[in-house]
Amino acid sequence: MKFKNFKQVSVSFLACAILAACGSDDTDEMPTVTVASSVALKENRSVDIISVGQDDGSSLSYQWTQESGPTLKLANITSAIVGVTAPSVDADGTAVLRVTVTDSANQTASATVSVLVANNRLPTVTALFEGVVEKSAVTLTASATDQDGSISSYLWTQTTGVPVILTGETTASLSFTAPSVSADTDLGFSLMVTDDDDESASVVGTVTVTPIMMTYTVRGNVADAAFASSEVSGTLAGTSFSTTTDSNGAFSLPLKADDDETNLFTNLIVKSASTAGLEYYKFVPQLNADPVLAAVAGKVSSSTQVSPPATKADALAADEGANTVSINAVSTALYSLIVSANNGEVPADLDQFTLIEKSVSPDELIEAAAVVKLITQGGAFALPEGVSNVLELLTNTEAYNSYVTAAETATPGIISATVDDIIADPELTPPIAPESLASTYYEVYPAAVGFLSRGGGRFEFHQDGGGIETTGRVEKFSWALTNGTLTLTYIDPMGSYSYPAVEEGVAGLTMAQVEQLHSAGVNQVEVLRKPQSTTMKRVIEGEKTDTFRIVATVKETMTPVTLTGGVVSTSGKLDESTTDQLMRNGDKLSELKLTADEVVSDWIVEHYYYFGEPGLGYSDMFADLFEVSADGTGIARVLERPFTWTIDEQGVFVARFEDGSSVHISKLDQSGSDIQVFSESYDAEGNLIAADTDYALEVENGVIGEFDLTNGEGKYWTSFINQWRKSAWEDGNLLWDDGFAYFGWQFNAGNTGYQLGSFQASPPDFAPVFDRPIKWIVDTESDDVAFQSIYRWQCGDVDTEPCARRDWYMLKQVETGVLGPRIYVFEFEERRNDSQSPWYVARGLGPRLNIYEEIAFDYWNQTAAPAAFSRGMQASRPYGAGVTGVARLVLEPSQTTALGF
Repeated sequence: MKFKNFKQVSVSFLACAILAACGSDDTDEMPTVTVASSVALKENRSVDIISVGQDDGSSLSYQWTQESGPTLKLANITSAIVGVTAPSVDADGTAVLRVTVTDSANQTASATVSVLVANNRLPTVTALFEGVVEKSAVTLTASATDQDGSISSYLWTQTTGVPVILTGETTASLSFTAPSVSADTDLGFSLMVTDDDDESASVVGTVTVTPIMMTYTVRGNVADAAFASSEVSGTLAGTSFSTTTDSNGAFSLPLKADDDETNLFTNLIVKSASTAGLEYYKFVPQLNADPVLAAVAGKVSSSTQVSPPATKADALAADEGANTVSINAVSTALYSLIVSANNGEVPADLDQFTLIEKSVSPDELIEAAAVVKLITQGGAFALPEGVSNVLELLTNTEAYNSYVTAAETATPGIISATVDDIIADPELTPPIAPESLASTYYEVYPAAVGFLSRGGGRFEFHQDGGGIETTGRVEKFSWALTNGTLTLTYIDPMGSYSYPAVEEGVAGLTMAQVEQLHSAGVNQVEVLRKPQSTTMKRVIEGEKTDTFRIVATVKETMTPVTLTGGVVSTSGKLDESTTDQLMRNGDKLSELKLTADEVVSDWIVEHYYYFGEPGLGYSDMFADLFEVSADGTGIARVLERPFTWTIDEQGVFVARFEDGSSVHISKLDQSGSDIQVFSESYDAEGNLIAADTDYALEVENGVIGEFDLTNGEGKYWTSFINQWRKSAWEDGNLLWDDGFAYFGWQFNAGNTGYQLGSFQASPPDFAPVFDRPIKWIVDTESDDVAFQSIYRWQCGDVDTEPCARRDWYMLKQVETGVLGPRIYVFEFEERRNDSQSPWYVARGLGPRLNIYEEIAFDYWNQTAAPAAFSRGMQASRPYGAGVTGVARLVLEPSQTTALGF
């Protein structure tokens, strides 16, 4: 509607009293009345209009009426002063009121007044809505006026977008903090102002909140001429970026992500511009942001980029080595094995990557790198037809094995020779930088899904150039870092004994000596192996797990054997072995500290003690049940040894026995409720005696008192004492491995059963042979702890008496393991020579934690690879036979000692 501006007119009136002199009292004069000619009034407002009547008498009556115009609300219409209230109008208007006075003689007089009714003019309001940067302080300021009155109130309201906390909602200025956003985000606001006539005007607007984007520039080089002028792509926080290498394979790839993004794990892919399917890959577990200048809040029109320093020199000076990578055959091999272990998917984040990283076989890694290098070489070693790219070949076990077989057939020894080239190439296996060498490394072995690594020692590198290797024994060494390679020289080594078969070359035996020993019926000899020196070349520096190629030199000395015809002895020999070993970086395990609240429970842990009757047992790192109480005390149940305990500053559990000896337990890893620890045993003088890496299992409700391990039809308990290794599995299937994985127990009703290990034929025609019957009973100790005794075989002199007895204490039952129901048992085995002989603890079968799962005999025919296939070249077979569970081909596997069944 159209508004006019009327000034409010104050009420005025004219009083006029005219007195006329009368010549006679009988003459009655006419009354008079006066009133203002006009009055101005805004709509919905009120005013009193005063009239003045005159008469020669003493009595006048008043009457107000409206003659025209907008209908006014009148009050006191029979008095000299009338109350007038203007109505709401859409436009200015004029109403006419008449006031009439009547005297006692009924004579009248009247006058009119014009009431000018003014339409109220609405207030005006403006506000500036500008874009802002996330997390900045924002103030929106309004300007409001009312030309015919005043502003009486303000009211701000957020209408759309991420809710923010408002301050000053009833003032001209609204304040809030811009929310954190990952993309341009609009916030809608409305302001309503109200004037003194209770009429309002509004303004609406949008504030665009822009994210702060950080840049993470990855610089590097692709180590082969085939990748000149090739595309390099990377993905960060779900967004892909790409660039092109120069003629030397160098590149600089800026990746961008919101400054609040915490998942800075990325992967890079480079595709050769010259060779179809030739691709290299690289994981970058954690990115460092480019050096930045402070972001300036203010008006923005798009995503705000936090800018790097003005010059490249400034940036490099700020962090010269940040995000500098090398994409090569080794990184490609690691990438493929990580993806393969993650069911064909790229890990989503750093946690998932580090979880999988420790399960990568170093043997598979280094040989896969050799394959990548051969593919890059091309020619006869180019990608096979039908394989689209390098990753497809490396993650398809059968295709990979076929490629390796063909390469070795064409050029025998080509894989090993290429591995040697890789190890010697500083671009592929960069030298160890002093600052990157950890003070402590733990040996770990690739574990299958559902298991933790067992066994392994520790290397400590002291700043003074000394160090300690701790395994089943403790060896001291001096160390030096030369040209990026570690060299360890052992000091007065203790060594360890082994009992190899009599063969030429063992500890320097000649063929003539071998024949002499065989003739005397000696088939094994005692050999002391003392470490002399070790070189450690790092192949991969991982996020928490590094891969080293270790070349160890050991002095073998045979204990002389006295025969009827004389003594057989040797001068010994130096033996050199090469292994590829995963090493957990102990300096990066701080988040795995044990806590006091965590350890108060019952635990199966290892420590060094003697088990068995005097002269009939032996000392080793054995499992024990630790009952840990909240008051700082506890008891080791096997020998009923009390201890006190603390948690030190490094999160290490320290239990100290009454004789002064102690055990120190460090947490290395965890998978669900299963925990991997490194246990160290010290004597009363504080000397380290022995150490080992193994499980620590919480026994939440104590040893299980009642249990039934009777197997269902066609099923048995298979042991995982050795089958926790990743090499024992492929694609989630347990490998047959020439029957090595088949060992187990079947418990039938009536306390009978079988020790399993014999078979008529290998898969897919496997059938068990029940040729080793056993007996079993469930018994209880004096404290009502139940255990199951398995009688493996009977005595020769009295066939009703057992001469091999394995005891199981049930610790934990899980309905679903990897292949079936799982049980955790505390077990040990004792034997005797005949029914009259004393029991002795079987070597290698002292107290330990073991894991069993119940599976069907038919499992092997359904899933396992044929016995004709193993992990060696000589046993390779044609592929595509339709049998799952094919092992990846490894030509030079590092060996880990198998534990006794």
